[in-house]
This record gives sequence, structure tokens and C-alpha cells, in this order.
Amino acid sequence: MRRLVETSWPALLACAGCAGLALSVYLRFPADVLLPGACAAACGALLGRDLRRLVLAGLALALIGLWWGALREVALERSVLATHIGERMDARVVVTGPVRRTPFALRAPAQVVRFGETPLRERVLLELPPERAPPQGAVLELRARPVEPRGPETGFDERGWLARQGVHVVLRGEDARIVGRRGGIGGVADRLHAHVEKTLARGTRGERRAVLTGIVLGEDDGIDKSLRDAFQASGLTHLLAVSGQNVAITAVGVVWAARLAGIGRLAGEGVAILVVLAYALAVGWQPSVVRAAVAGILASLGWITARPRDRWHAMAIGALVLLAWTPSAALEPGFQLSFAAVAAIFVVVPRVAGVPDAYPMPRGLWDVLVVAVACGLVTAPIVWLHFGAVALWTVPANLAAEPAMPPLIALSLASAAIEPVLPDASAALAWLAGGCAAWIALVAKIVSAWPSAQIHSALALVLILSTAAAAVGVRRLPRYRRRSAAIGLVSLMLTVAAGAYALRPLPSWTPPAGLRVTFLDVGQGDSTLLEAPGGAVLVDEGPPEADVAGQLRAMGVRALTAIVLTHPQRDHIGGASAVLDRLHVGEVEDPGIEAPSADHDAAVAAARRHRVPVEIVHQGDAFRIGRLRIRILWPDEPGPPSEDPNQHAVVILASYGTTDVLLTADAESDVTGRLRIPPAEVLKVAHHGSEDPGLPDLLRSLRPRLAVISVGQGNDYGHPRPETIAALRAFPGLETLRTDENGRIVVESDGRKITVRSAR
Repeated sequence: MRRLVETSWPALLACAGCAGLALSVYLRFPADVLLPGACAAACGALLGRDLRRLVLAGLALALIGLWWGALREVALERSVLATHIGERMDARVVVTGPVRRTPFALRAPAQVVRFGETPLRERVLLELPPERAPPQGAVLELRARPVEPRGPETGFDERGWLARQGVHVVLRGEDARIVGRRGGIGGVADRLHAHVEKTLARGTRGERRAVLTGIVLGEDDGIDKSLRDAFQASGLTHLLAVSGQNVAITAVGVVWAARLAGIGRLAGEGVAILVVLAYALAVGWQPSVVRAAVAGILASLGWITARPRDRWHAMAIGALVLLAWTPSAALEPGFQLSFAAVAAIFVVVPRVAGVPDAYPMPRGLWDVLVVAVACGLVTAPIVWLHFGAVALWTVPANLAAEPAMPPLIALSLASAAIEPVLPDASAALAWLAGGCAAWIALVAKIVSAWPSAQIHSALALVLILSTAAAAVGVRRLPRYRRRSAAIGLVSLMLTVAAGAYALRPLPSWTPPAGLRVTFLDVGQGDSTLLEAPGGAVLVDEGPPEADVAGQLRAMGVRALTAIVLTHPQRDHIGGASAVLDRLHVGEVEDPGIEAPSADHDAAVAAARRHRVPVEIVHQGDAFRIGRLRIRILWPDEPGPPSEDPNQHAVVILASYGTTDVLLTADAESDVTGRLRIPPAEVLKVAHHGSEDPGLPDLLRSLRPRLAVISVGQGNDYGHPRPETIAALRAFPGLETLRTDENGRIVVESDGRKITVRSAR
């Protein structure tokens, strides 16, 4: 303990400040409580000794962090434009980051400096028509209207994500014209960014340019969606986020270049500081970049001043800088993954340094292997919590891709450095860097196509992490016991695997004799399986966390005639890409709604990957599977991107003999009430049982015998609404079942009679 206090006290104190800043997101105490407490703890630290002094100093910094974090959170929550939602006025806006192009709009981080006659400085997400994109740093005059960001009901909580960055409105602009460029340090950053981007563009094109720009500048907007999915499935996504290794490669390269040029170590360290600052400015405010830039600058300053360098200290200071500016950054996946990965390297690598005698491999390859395994295992739980899937083959993918990173970064930045004086040589270096980018993209494509590229099972993830922890424990045993322990561990793994295989639930699927309709329990979402002799159709695929693909495989379903994407919202089609990846699908039926949706993009990319045709369906379309007839009753048109997708969701009538099943997705009675729908025995209640004033009239028209509500237990929306339940109960002879109470609901029919059973 004494050694820890003597050698690592700066890092421990910085961590205490970080803890206070992170807790300020959840805890708010008045300043007249925190500041006196901090002063008292600081005074006690001055009078205390050794561990007591460290504890009191840490408490003082934690209380100061709580106080400062609360001030920053209040400042970040303040919004003038939120009081002008829907108002259209002239505005002056500065584009502060790279512009991303979507199929329907241009979007970029921006700062409003004037709205109407009101001067202000507020960060916004600027949304412009999909025309020519303004450059980063441009000052725009435009006609603007603040709108609220989309909430979690659309599948991605854009409102919460932006709020953590101090952004509370989306500013929709039109008739924009450039009237200037911003100056100051922001202007310097804009010019550096534009110079690097232009240099890379001169020597590369197409996919190479897109991947190179993504790795060097963190802009993956130009990368095809299927290739981005390949990076994610192979565990190489971190390469597109300007990881800290980019900064480390830059700093080390500058120091070595200075040595080769005979400049001297002192001048080299000074130049490295300037280059790292310039690179960080060009890339922008990203957690991994800020952390690595702080670490690199502190390392160089430590050498220049002949002071000892402590990597934990540097990492803690980097976290302190980030959290002091934005305390809620602690909630972001990028922050958590960046610091968790670096901490894993610091802890693991020194303990397994040196290639074991029994492993005939180069030292460099061993180091890359150790880093890949350590980072992959430590970050896996974080990736699982945020994204619901973990790349299985991340270690071999990184082993193959990482050797291309040092030359890629070195060639790219050298190309940018010499471009003003040697443009042809600069283009040649960029071309060589593009070759490295092409290799990394090839690795991502190959590895992502391997079997079970992504783990969707929590149990499998726990087994892998447990095995890794046991392997570490074996290494710590005395040498004479390791062999028997390793044999025992392998035997245990094989026994567990064999037991899991033997005890796995047998598929419960049997071919349907007639019509079988299965309302899957997917929580707050929708997914309905229609089966008949000859095929099966899946209408909606639930949210990703429901693992509809896994549910179907557990039921014994391996192939689907078609899947239907009723409308592009996460709770309905979030699991579609996984279904396409894990089952054989004949066709994708899509209404063509143009609302922006990452889940819809992922589904289309998966269909393209597996060469599954995507057909646009609309009112009047119909197809058959044996005696089962499926008719599309709505939509009549996709509708504009700005309109609520629920208004154009696919409404399906499935008929088998005299049995009719109406699947309404999220289209409520304001849509279905206008349609000519015959009486139906089974009704899937629209929109998870939300309030629907026209439901009583719809029930009188349909005269259903069974109503099913697909809804999540304890959801945040209060579904199903009491008014909807009351309307269903008031209709005579109607049985109502809910997936939150009854679990999976199965309806079967021979074409005349229906039977119903549930899983609970």
C-alpha cells in the first residue's frame, strides 16, 4: 500500500476527480454542501499522513468533481432554442464538424450564433436538404426551424444521445448560403481537416478512399453500409473510430523521424507535441483521440523535463479532461470502450511480456496477439450491453489487420505533410496508404463471413469469458502444476460443451396441418410467424434484444418464404438483419417508406449480402402459400420522409379457408378505419395497445373472436392503455391475450375452427 501511495498517487487523485464528475450525472448536491466538505477534506489532507492524506485529498477532489460536474450538466441542459420549437426564423449557423449525408438529408454538428434577432451560442444538429454539402467551418445564413430530436420510440434514442452532448434541438434549415468561415482555433482545425482529407482524396478513390478517410479522420460516412457491417461483425470497428493507436503511431513516428534526420531527441519531442496537437485538432473531439493526445503530450513533456512518466497517470488525466468538459461522456460507448481497452493493455501486457518458450513466434506477433485478446475480452461485456452482439473472430481479424495500421497512418500523415511542396510524391504516398486500407477492408469482409461471426447468446459470452479467466488462473499456478491444470481445464470445457449440447432444448417445431399463427414474445415490439403447408412468412422481426432469429431456430424453423418489414422502426424490424443472417429467407417485402432508419439499412444490407431480393409492396398486392392467401391492404404509397412511418405501415390480411387474421403493425384505426376489411376472427391490436379512439368502431366492423396485444412488460409508454383494454373488454365474446402476460401465443386453424394456446 505504501508503494502504491508513493508511486501512483497522481493517478489515484485524478481517478477520484473523475469519479466525482461521473457521479454528477446522477447525483446533484447544492454547492453550499459540496464546497465546505471539499475544503474540510483538503485541510485534513494537509494535516494527515500517508494513506489518510491520500484518502482525504481524493475525497476533496471527488467533491469538487461533483460540484463542477453539476455546473457543467446544468450548462449543457440549458437551451434557448428549445423554447422556439416549430418557429421558423432567419438564423446564422456555424458548421462545426463533418457533414454526413443520408438518403434524405445532410446532417452536421453546428453552433447557432443568431436566431431571429436573438444572439446566442448553442450547439445543434443541423439538418439540410440533400444538396451540395457545406464545408466544415462554413458560416451559413439560412431559414431555420428547430424541431425536437427523435425519441426512443423510433428505435434509436436520438434525443438522449444528443442531450448527453449538450444538444437539444435539430435545426432544419433551407435556402442556406455560405457567408464566411469561422476563425480562431476552430478555423485552424477546419483547415487541417480539409487539408488531410484533400490529400487522401488525391491518391485514392472509391472504397479505398472511404476506408482510408474513416481510419485517419474517423469519417465513415462514405463507407458502404455492408462494409461497415463487415467491420462490426469482424471486430474491427474500432479502427474506424480513430483509436488511440493512431496518435501513438504519429508521436513515435515523429520522434524516430527526428532521430533519423539528426535533429535530436529534445527537438523531436517538441515537434511530436505539435504534430499530436495538430492531428487531434484535425480529427476533432473524440474520447480516444483526447485520451491518447493527453498521454502523448505528457509523455513528451516528461522526457523534456526529465520527470518520471506514468501511463496510468496520463490515462487518468485524459479521462479528467473529457469528463470535466462533458460529464455525461462517461455514459457513451466510445468513452467506456476506449478506457477499458487501454486499461486492459496496461494490466495484461506487462504480466505476459515475453514469448513463452513453447511458442515459436516472433515477439511482435506475440505482442499483437496479447493486446488483441486482452482488449477483446475486456471490452466484450461493454459491447454486449450497448449493441447486443460481440464479434467472435476479433482476435484473428486484428492479428491480420493491425500490421497494416502503422504504415497506413505514417504514409497518410507524411502525404499530408509534404503535399504543399511535393504534390506528386504526396499522391504516391496516399496511394500506398490506400493499399493498406484495402487490405484492412479485405480482412473485414473475409472474417465477417466466417461461421457465427457475431455472438448473440449471453450464455456463450459468459462461457468464453469464464474460460479466459480460468486460463489466466492456470498461468499463475506453479510451473509443475500448469500441465495438469491445463488438461483439467480443457476436459472441463469439453464436458460443459457436450453437456450443453445434450441438454439443449429440442426443436418444438412440427409441420402445420393447416394455418398456424405464432405471436412471438419480443417485449415491446412486434413479430408474427404465419405458417401453412408449403412455407412460412415472418411479419416483423422485433427489436434486436428479442433475438427473434434465435427464437425461430430454437423452435426448429430454419427457412422462411418471406419476411415483411412493416415499417422502419426498431421495435418492428430491429431483428431483421439477424434473421437474414441466420435463416434462409426467400424474399423481403418492404413498403419503401423513406424515413431514416439504421435498422432498415442493416436489413437491406443483410439482404444484399445474402442475395435475397427486396420487393416493394403496396395496397392491392397478394401472394399465396398453398391455401394461405396474404393480402396487402395498406399502404397506398410510401409517404414523405417527414411523415410518421406508422401512417404507412403494412397492414396484412391473412386468410386460410374461412379464418382471417388481421395484422395491423402500428397502423391504428385512423388508417384501418378507412379500409374495406372483411370480418376477421383474429385481430393483432395496433401499436401495442396504445390509445385508439376508433377501436370500438373497428371492433364492431371486424367482429373478432380473439385480440392479441404484442407488448413489453413494464414498458415506458403505459401500453396497453386502459382505454384500449376497456374497449376490448366491452366487446361481447372477445378473448384478449397479451404477450407480456401470456408469453408466446399460438393460434391454429383448419380453415374453419381455431384453437389458441400460450406459453405461460
